[in-house]
Amino acid sequence: MEPKRSNHFLAHLPTILLLVLFAMSPWLGILFFILRAIDRDAEKKEQTNADPARDSHAEDARTAQSAASGQRSETVSDQDVPTAEQKSAKQWHKTLTTLCTIFGAIFLLVGIGDLADVMEELCWDHEIDWGELLTALAQTIGGGAALFTGLRMDRARKLERKLDKIVGDRDNIALGELFAAVGIDAVRGRAAVEHAIDHGYFGSDAYIDYRTDTLVVRGAAPQPPKAPQPEPEAEPEDLYASLQQQLRRANDAIPDPVMTAKISRLEELSARIFALAKKDPDKKAQLQKFMDYYLPTALKLLNTYAQLSAQDVQGENITDARQSIERSMDLLITAFENQLDKLFQSDALDVSADVAALEGMLNLDGLTGPDFH
Repeated sequence: MEPKRSNHFLAHLPTILLLVLFAMSPWLGILFFILRAIDRDAEKKEQTNADPARDSHAEDARTAQSAASGQRSETVSDQDVPTAEQKSAKQWHKTLTTLCTIFGAIFLLVGIGDLADVMEELCWDHEIDWGELLTALAQTIGGGAALFTGLRMDRARKLERKLDKIVGDRDNIALGELFAAVGIDAVRGRAAVEHAIDHGYFGSDAYIDYRTDTLVVRGAAPQPPKAPQPEPEAEPEDLYASLQQQLRRANDAIPDPVMTAKISRLEELSARIFALAKKDPDKKAQLQKFMDYYLPTALKLLNTYAQLSAQDVQGENITDARQSIERSMDLLITAFENQLDKLFQSDALDVSADVAALEGMLNLDGLTGPDFH
């Protein structure tokens, strides 16, 4: 069947011909640029209406080709089809890009030409037509700005298409991975992805999941990694046993018999203190400073003493440090003994109260007087 001849002659005018027309008559060139753009748009719409099943046929062909090669094939879901608003926004972005580029280039050339004419008149007449100069400047600046905007929008459209190709058939993709593949920074990349979503490149339901910094095309967003659970605190019994073991290891590492005897005394006092705390949980509150400062400081000093004693050379600094720790041992033993005594403070008060009550009852009943028989 012979193909149908196109009636849109203006849509196929070569650009070089329009440039020649523009050189001959700027306004005539502008007119034909506009007419060609209008005719191209009309031709595209006519072709789309003439073959409404073109997209479905192309999709069927792609599906058949994928099945023949053994790859997974799927029909395009509703989520992958842009909405009417997205299609309209995408078309408007394309149209605006084309208009800014074309008219920007035209007005820039016209402005430059008019500026050249004004300069030529100035050379011959030595007078400036300020109206023509301002008009030429306005055309040059406005045309340059429009051309720059059009080129910038065209780069944005190319970037959006590139992002869409990289995403491909994936259900989701990390934004960092996507930006690295394109070679752009996060600020520019995030703006480009948001615009691509608005223009329907990834489908109607695509969005950015800010919890995981992921572009979600379809399906559920990936779950963010769970925060690591804090390790449970050691039970008091385990803590007490650990501290007792640390005291024992420090004692075993110190060969000095005098220090060993003093550390053994600390172990004995600590064991009694821990036994009372296990037996009466109310006494744990009285041990906070003992557990947080005194006992850790004692362990630190003993471990340091063991390290100093293991040195082959016993210089002045090492000797002074060891003697300081040795002097502190008597203070630590006294502190541990006082801590143990304080734990019995409440018990002593209870005993005093019980004794006073007992004496009072005995006196009331006359069981303590000298006349008692």
